[in-house]
Amino acid sequence: MFSSFFRDTNKMKITPKETNAYTRELFVSVPWTELEEHFDGVVSHFKKNVKLPGFRKGKVPRNKVLQQFGAEIEADFAQQSVERYYAQALDEQALHPVNRAEVKDLDFTRGNELSFTVVFEVEPKVNLPKYSKKIKVTRKLYISDDEDVDRYLFDLRQHQAELKTVESGSEESHLLLVDMQELDETGYPIVGRRVEDRYIKVGEGVFGGDNLNLLTGLSADDTVRISIPTESGSTAYELTVKNVQQEILPEVDEEFIKKMDPEAETEEDLRNNIAKGISKRLEKDSETQLRKNIISWFVEQTSLEVPPSMIDNYLDNLVEDIRSRNGETLDEDKYRSEMRSSTERSVKWYLIRKALIITEAIEVSDEELKDEVSSIVESVSGSGQSKEIERFYKKPSNRDSLLSELIEKKLFALLKSYAKIDEVEIQTSELRKQG
Repeated sequence: MFSSFFRDTNKMKITPKETNAYTRELFVSVPWTELEEHFDGVVSHFKKNVKLPGFRKGKVPRNKVLQQFGAEIEADFAQQSVERYYAQALDEQALHPVNRAEVKDLDFTRGNELSFTVVFEVEPKVNLPKYSKKIKVTRKLYISDDEDVDRYLFDLRQHQAELKTVESGSEESHLLLVDMQELDETGYPIVGRRVEDRYIKVGEGVFGGDNLNLLTGLSADDTVRISIPTESGSTAYELTVKNVQQEILPEVDEEFIKKMDPEAETEEDLRNNIAKGISKRLEKDSETQLRKNIISWFVEQTSLEVPPSMIDNYLDNLVEDIRSRNGETLDEDKYRSEMRSSTERSVKWYLIRKALIITEAIEVSDEELKDEVSSIVESVSGSGQSKEIERFYKKPSNRDSLLSELIEKKLFALLKSYAKIDEVEIQTSELRKQG
């Protein structure tokens, strides 16, 4: 459908077209009278570097330059002009592309008008659903118990454990220092698939089950073949044992308590503080899940076509991030295919979120941002990190990230006030049963 808006400045004519919710076309034409002066400048610049037999460099007559190099000059001029007038057209139409435009039907010869069509994608208009008092979501409230504290305390002891070499053979819960060699279907080693000096715990995860018996009774220099389950079946490995060790857990005495929590005086104090920490984490998990449920409600209730280029750009960033962090080869086509659906959902929420912030006029003042930085600095005042935190938030990109977090906080506070929230209590004991 062609827009009724037609722009004519006597210098440039623009005819816009909306192909769909996110694709735009601009037909642009510029008369020779607008182009001539710029074209002459391009010819003069080109002429300075031309050297032909019988002429000194830069002294070749203009008509001879045009006669011999006219097509090349016209092509270069046309490319420069497309970039120039495309930018002007976007400005006049108040359009903001989300991808690189495709240039079609470019037409120009000296003495005539320049015309071309550009096709690109923009962020689509978001028609938000009626959401005030309409949002219906569930919130899970997690209720912890003493076993959560026991497990956390055990983990603390494990992290402080001493390792003692075992000579009598490995048992369940012992640590094995091994080299792991992946094997092919015939039992031969696969080149490049060897991991050295890896610790595994006998009986834990994939090293339990059928592998438990295979991994018990082992000593240094022993070799054993095990099979580790995968989504598509299983993978065989040959393990060479380099050392067998046992964890010696520390007692929960005064020294241990003070090391783990300087504010605790007794084991009861330590357990109480652990319980409070667990409750805070569970509350945070509950809040995170609630936000996800609110996001899901909006994504499902909002009819919105997402520009493919925005999805591709998002996937490009994901791929680049994985490669920079892992430095590993990646089956990019497979990864993009697997991630495309969730990426489309993420981009859709990005557009919805942006529309909500504008609709609700959510802002964070400079004073609010300053107060938040001060609050963060104050929270670490006793750790000697105050100056470092202050320097961190003086960097514009870090302040922008904090600003985005504060806007997000305000947005969800507002959306929660609009929502009907069904709270469901879940005991952590039930979660443990589920594994």
